[in-house]
Amino acid sequence: MKLIVYTHTDVNWVLPFWFKQTDKYMKDYEKILFINNPNSIDRNDYKIIQYDDRKTYRYRVLDCLSFLDDNEVVMFNHEDMFLYDLPDYDKLNEIITLVENDLVHLVKLLRNGDILEQYNGYDYLFHNKFGFSIQPTIIKVKTLKRIFSEIYGNTIWEFEHNTMNLINNWGLVNLFIYDNKPKRGSNHWDSGIYPYVATAVVKGKWNDEYYEILSKIKNQ
Repeated sequence: MKLIVYTHTDVNWVLPFWFKQTDKYMKDYEKILFINNPNSIDRNDYKIIQYDDRKTYRYRVLDCLSFLDDNEVVMFNHEDMFLYDLPDYDKLNEIITLVENDLVHLVKLLRNGDILEQYNGYDYLFHNKFGFSIQPTIIKVKTLKRIFSEIYGNTIWEFEHNTMNLINNWGLVNLFIYDNKPKRGSNHWDSGIYPYVATAVVKGKWNDEYYEILSKIKNQ
């Protein structure tokens, strides 16, 4: 699996925290960065792919995905969704194998929604009734391409809203992980399998829901 992170120089104050936490917890994975200005980044360990800043969000991502192999398994991220603790690598590898073998098509790395319908005896995997959302997701490039090709929206928020429920009509096996961690805020549950900040920045400011975690990361 390769890690993809989408970012923009408008939030270049956030990206160092992505680098810091990913270096700490995911250093052995290949990494790909989608960005508008590659000259702002000095990281030889990332494959950097530039997008056209004049395009809307979904076309930026789609253009960058065109440089990747359709059958590659990736984790799709944004720069403000970084780890704050050690993930469960064994369970991540189980998920990667499921996606690699086309038994599962996408797995979001946290719970959202109140419906818990377990997947095939895996006590931490549940069917996702809410489509695709802009959260860390393990997925093949070809599936990601289809989502960004066929779902419309001029902004990142419109795009995410339009994916809700729609892709579940495509016959994909769409899952999320949940391991009995507490709810945080109104929409998400924490995860011990992939313990990350499910969004560190809200309307240009640090997210108060993660105040203690973000304070610790910033002061390390």
